[in-house]
Amino acid sequence: MNEGNCTSIGGVNLKPCLSERVPGQKWYKPIICINRDEGGERRVYKTYRYEQGPLGQYFRLLTSHEHRMLQRVQGLAFTPQGVERDARSANTLSYDYVDGAPIKKRFQNGAIPERFFFRLYQAVSELHERGVAHLDVGNSGNILISPEGNPVLIDFGSAMPLNRLPVITRAWARKKDLLGVLKLWHRFDGASMPDHLQDYYQRHYRKNIYTPKRFFKAFKRYWVSDGEEMNGIAAMTGVFLGLLFLVTVV
Repeated sequence: MNEGNCTSIGGVNLKPCLSERVPGQKWYKPIICINRDEGGERRVYKTYRYEQGPLGQYFRLLTSHEHRMLQRVQGLAFTPQGVERDARSANTLSYDYVDGAPIKKRFQNGAIPERFFFRLYQAVSELHERGVAHLDVGNSGNILISPEGNPVLIDFGSAMPLNRLPVITRAWARKKDLLGVLKLWHRFDGASMPDHLQDYYQRHYRKNIYTPKRFFKAFKRYWVSDGEEMNGIAAMTGVFLGLLFLVTVV
């Protein structure tokens, strides 16, 4: 992450800071900025565009949920620290600057550290011991590599406390996180993955179809089709509303 300039977001003056938003970024994606506090220390700000109406309410709940999840993992070496909720904007949170490069960028430069994915696998297991499942580890944008070559997990908006989940769902959440590690391992450094993990990945990994992007694509297809996709839309609507419920009550 680098510093730069962006406009005021969500009622919070984030000049000077860098908006990580890329051209064409989807409406539901957060804007990430870097700013310096009064002591000159860099902090990361994460905010959403909408503050009013149903979308504003949803993003406030999402921000509040992520804040609680980050509080649960304070003290772990591989998660954001110093998390705070900004009183001036209900859908903005901040945390201490995380020094690291996205895993995709390091891969493009041919610089994945040796045994990095062993450390990432161990970090996710430690996260589970703390009682939190990340649930989006397989998204390469959520994994940074520190200057020392260690993993850093960010974006806890989808995270869930394991102790609040039914036993069968708890086991699924742990499995989803570990398969996310294996997905990235297979993609970026497959040659170093042990054979038994390669086999486990091939037998158990399934592509996640319940993302906002795929949800709205399916919804759009339904409206331009003859209605044959209604059952699939109904199923995804149920999942989407279920996730909204979990964010609200957990």
